[in-house]
Amino acid sequence: MHAARLVAAIWSAVTLLVIATAAATGWLIEHGEHEAIGEAELRMQRFASGAEAALNRTMIGVDLLLQDMGELIAPEGVFERAAAERRLQAAERRDLTYRDLIVLDPAGKVVASATEQSARLGVPLPAKFIQDALTQASPTLAISSPVLNFATSERAIYFARPFRLGNGPRMLALAEVPVSSLTTILAQSIQIPGLEVTLERVNGELLASVPPNDQLGALLGTSLPAPALSGTALHIPGRLDGAPSIVAARPALYPSIRLTAGIPKDAALADWRQARNQVLSVGVALIAMLLAAGYAAHWQLGRLSRARLELARAKNIMDRALASMGDGFLLCDSQDRVVAWNARYLEMFPTVRMVIGVGVEFRTIAEASAATIAPEPDQEAERLAWIEARLAQHRAGDGTFEQDLADGSVIHVVERRTLDGGTVSVMRDITKAERELARAKAAAEASNEAKSQFLAAMSHEIRTPLNGVLGMNSLLMQTQLSEQQLGYVRTIRSSGNALLALINDILDLSRVEAGRLELVLAEFDPRRLVDEVAASVATRAHEKGLAFKVRYQSGLPAVLVGDEGRMRQVLFNLIGNAVKFTEQGSVTVQVDYRDVGHDRVLLEVAVADTGIGIDQAALPSLFERFRQADSGISRRYGGSGLGLAICRGLLDLMGGTIAVETEVGSGSTFRISVELQRGQSSQIIGAESRFEPDRSMEGGLRILVAEDNEINQLVICAMLAQLGHSSDLARDGHEVLAKVQASSYDLVLMDIQMPNLDGLAAARAIRALDGPTSQIPIIALTANTMVEDRQTYLEAGMDDHVAKPIDIKRLARAIGGVVELQRQSQY
Repeated sequence: MHAARLVAAIWSAVTLLVIATAAATGWLIEHGEHEAIGEAELRMQRFASGAEAALNRTMIGVDLLLQDMGELIAPEGVFERAAAERRLQAAERRDLTYRDLIVLDPAGKVVASATEQSARLGVPLPAKFIQDALTQASPTLAISSPVLNFATSERAIYFARPFRLGNGPRMLALAEVPVSSLTTILAQSIQIPGLEVTLERVNGELLASVPPNDQLGALLGTSLPAPALSGTALHIPGRLDGAPSIVAARPALYPSIRLTAGIPKDAALADWRQARNQVLSVGVALIAMLLAAGYAAHWQLGRLSRARLELARAKNIMDRALASMGDGFLLCDSQDRVVAWNARYLEMFPTVRMVIGVGVEFRTIAEASAATIAPEPDQEAERLAWIEARLAQHRAGDGTFEQDLADGSVIHVVERRTLDGGTVSVMRDITKAERELARAKAAAEASNEAKSQFLAAMSHEIRTPLNGVLGMNSLLMQTQLSEQQLGYVRTIRSSGNALLALINDILDLSRVEAGRLELVLAEFDPRRLVDEVAASVATRAHEKGLAFKVRYQSGLPAVLVGDEGRMRQVLFNLIGNAVKFTEQGSVTVQVDYRDVGHDRVLLEVAVADTGIGIDQAALPSLFERFRQADSGISRRYGGSGLGLAICRGLLDLMGGTIAVETEVGSGSTFRISVELQRGQSSQIIGAESRFEPDRSMEGGLRILVAEDNEINQLVICAMLAQLGHSSDLARDGHEVLAKVQASSYDLVLMDIQMPNLDGLAAARAIRALDGPTSQIPIIALTANTMVEDRQTYLEAGMDDHVAKPIDIKRLARAIGGVVELQRQSQY
């Protein structure tokens, strides 16, 4: 009977809570809609008021400038066109609102302008506008309809005001303001989803709008009701699309212009609809939870006794598990009081047996443990110091440390915080030999880091003289040489490039092994990538009389996302090896793919040749560094044995695989598989055409070259001369700073390792200067090629990085790129 009454009470409470939840859900939905509409109305009123103030400030500024046009172009009453145009240009540069400032005579002819285009092409204004503006009885600011500028093919609005120069005829001062500038002023850089802003005449002619609209200059189909101009938000059709909207309008300071700001009701209620769905979902979920809770409570009554039994069993299992652990275990609560421990813990610290118990403070445990750490009577100070250190470690609750016991054993302790703020400690008895092993591992890791640093340093030291060799070789090839001399020069270039390729391979392998190689993911065309790699080795294949074929599975995706450069490196190694180790027969490249779901593709490339093949005994070490199938291969075909090791490392980094099928004397087939994301772009720009420098910048730049090596000075200056640039030299960072402040340079080419003041410090010092000198483009020229090196240069304020040995084409692209970026930033 008691259980029945309890069940009835449970379901009565559930019913009341369900009714209350449903009522609260309905009220929240209705209240939310009213709040969303009210907030949208208030937001439109505030936005319209702010936009009106911004527009009025702009128009007043234009009007004041045009009123003072006579004094601006002829400050002493004497008009001289060249001087007037300089003043107009200065005024136009002071305010980016204007694209042009123009003075017209009564016939509409340009008397003076801030831009050459207006003086040459004229102003595309209707004659009636010019005449009406000149013949005003009371001169005021006249505003044109949007017109198309001949020079820029962009719509603009002209603000006009008549004035006189002395006793001369009336002239017309014009300020050309792009419609895009007006829309920027109207939008106020405020992000409001669905916002529509219009600038109109009182007759409804549309002058500007946000978002842009192709009805500029036309009359809007709907008219504003009279109360709208008070700034109060009204529920009326939108000005651009006629959709039901919340619209607020404000008249501008100049009575012929007005501004409206509106938001479609659908956009205003979008957040509310989402919140409504969430409230409904929560309400339904809560009701479901209440019903489920009632059912669970009903059901739980029958399971209560069984649960108590299960709890006792679980505690017994946990106790047995703790007892079977080979490690010591101690658990404390958030108040640092003991909750649980095991027998192994007491074996490690036998002096704790007398004090341990549930609820005992950890300080008491630490004091008892100190006797195990320092048992001698004269070690009191050592015990007290250890107790304080142990308490600090325990309170941190996130540490790993070792304790040396008096018997010579070493305890490795790991402590972590529990979710409720307690601390769990796990203690393992380790030998001194294991500790030495850990130290040896740390030493090996330090040695590996030292190796990476050594490789980076050696790369720098080799690249610096190699820059002189290859640079002078490149310049020498541009001179008049006999065929014999040209052959010698080509041999030098081939040997230098081979040395550079070996250095790059060693660095790439070092980066892969150290985990410092980062993938650069971007969209690329897989067919174009394979075609370009194949084209680069096809000539060598044809010279050897080989049949060279590339085949593609139909439907190959046009765009994939991955590291195109590293994929190119893998393919170039595999296809190049196939051609190198094949004396007769053919080389075939087969490109396939298959969908693996979630818009991802498994790209598979097989490179098959009829070459020398590989002995099965060599396969286990085939992808190891500095390994080839046998020692005779390097003598006959050349190579460092790094290519396949790099391929394996790069594919591992990309999550791909590489495999080989081979038979001695019959050839080999290397297969790679990489899972890639499908791309979205419809067109991919080729790697070589991603940037084409602006030719208008070449042939006249004045460049400061910061370089302390005399041979590199000669090479760099000669390359710049070939590109048509003039150059000055600086031998250290102090000289760089002095020269950029004393003279005007278009660019600085900055070596990094220089005496007295290095390139990084010099770049930071330039960026800290005042005035335009601080913005001069800086390109790092260095033999340091690590990824982290490039990031360091950019963080120091440099704009780009060109590695040594310097490729003149790469240098030209880098110079054009940074100068073009600076030019764009000035507009």
